[in-house]
Amino acid sequence: MQIDSETFDRELAGPATWEEQTFRYCTFQNFEVDGPHITANFIDCIFDHCDMYWALFNVATLVGVTFRDCQFRGCAFSGCRFVECTFENCQFTTDNFNKPCRFEGTRWYNCKQSGTSGLDREWAKVESLG
Repeated sequence: MQIDSETFDRELAGPATWEEQTFRYCTFQNFEVDGPHITANFIDCIFDHCDMYWALFNVATLVGVTFRDCQFRGCAFSGCRFVECTFENCQFTTDNFNKPCRFEGTRWYNCKQSGTSGLDREWAKVESLG
């Protein structure tokens, strides 16, 4: 199912599911979610002030997505594609068991970051292949 130009706010309501959807021009703000399984596609969306713990992004495609002031704790990004995404003041940190975020099979294309921590080692791998 395709969802266009919606704003999802923790105070209002979140998406019914994070699986098998395509979100275009949507805004996700103020979310605190634990363990969602995310297989959706995101095109030109904004994630603003979101806190995700153990989120499992599985083969998700993110194109032109902006992440602002988001925290990812122990999240997995298996087989994801990030294309022209921007990370502003985001944190990729460990979970309660001191396990870091994982990026097995993730591909990065022309992404940018500023004020973000936790992606340096991942992006260093990409640059060494380039």
